[in-house]
Amino acid sequence: MTEPPSIAERAAGSGDFLPDLCRPRAVLAVAVGGQLLAVLLVLAQPFEPARFWPRLGAWSLAVHWVALFGIAGLCAVRPWLCRLAVFPAGTVALGWLLLLAAGTTCGAVVLGLLPSRGTTVGWLLARNLLLTAMVGGLALRLLYQRHMLRRRERAHAQARLAVLQARIRPHFLFNSLNTIASLTASDPSRAEEVTLALADLLRASLQAGEQPISLDEELTLCRQYLAMEQLRLGERLRLDWPDTPSPAGVRVPPLSVQPLLENAIVHGVEPLARGGRVSVRIAAAAHAVEVRIDNPCTSSGNGAGLHMALANVRARLEGHFGQAAGLRATVVDGRHQVCLRLPLDSDERGRP
Repeated sequence: MTEPPSIAERAAGSGDFLPDLCRPRAVLAVAVGGQLLAVLLVLAQPFEPARFWPRLGAWSLAVHWVALFGIAGLCAVRPWLCRLAVFPAGTVALGWLLLLAAGTTCGAVVLGLLPSRGTTVGWLLARNLLLTAMVGGLALRLLYQRHMLRRRERAHAQARLAVLQARIRPHFLFNSLNTIASLTASDPSRAEEVTLALADLLRASLQAGEQPISLDEELTLCRQYLAMEQLRLGERLRLDWPDTPSPAGVRVPPLSVQPLLENAIVHGVEPLARGGRVSVRIAAAAHAVEVRIDNPCTSSGNGAGLHMALANVRARLEGHFGQAAGLRATVVDGRHQVCLRLPLDSDERGRP
């Protein structure tokens, strides 16, 4: 079964070379850019006060007709162009030819409505066609460069995520094996329970792969991990986690919440002779869900291991969701608090 794409992949685009030119913002951007081009073309000619506004009106009409009809044609054929085997290089050429056709047609219509003032219509058409070819080619070239830059960014982000995931999993496995080793001599039956729980946890984690999983699945892994730690720490570990359902439509990279709970136990509970309380809260926010974890703040809370784990989780969130997700760590009233913010999967948000 194919895993759904991450929010960052959808935000960066599905790989299409041409953006969605049917959106109002795209039409507005083309209209504003076209008007600026018309002003520049008029200012490039010898200044004649009596002819400035007529020239501006004529150039504005010509540029807007070509631009709007051109993007309308590109918008209409975009689904077909995106299925071409020559995509995206072929899309550049076909899109450029479509703009030339729109420029020729619209130029002929506009020149038919305006007096030529002694200038041959053929020369005016050739000049407008050359201008359309230059401006359209430059615009398509910029879109192509933007497309290739995003492809490189996605490849870099995927490679970075793979490295960070490889760092986290052995660290988690190492701590779990230490837990089993500590129980083998003192409580073999509990050591067996922890081994079976670890097997289930790793099986679920490996099956998830690198694609985001639902928040419910991640929280199930977290509960299995906490059950293993409670077997090891006993009454020293006190949990405050209300059994409330998490909001639907939220996805998270595998093993993103679990390292935060591991930090809470390793740096907040274990150093204390009497242990401590770990609190977990899940609340809905504006277009997002927040997972809050707090634990006692000890001197070991400033260790390099804590900061490395937080940096790894933060980088993985950024790789998957861009600026739509975040991780914030603070100390309030002697307790270390971590707030993990996850975007709703139904929102098309991500890397700007």
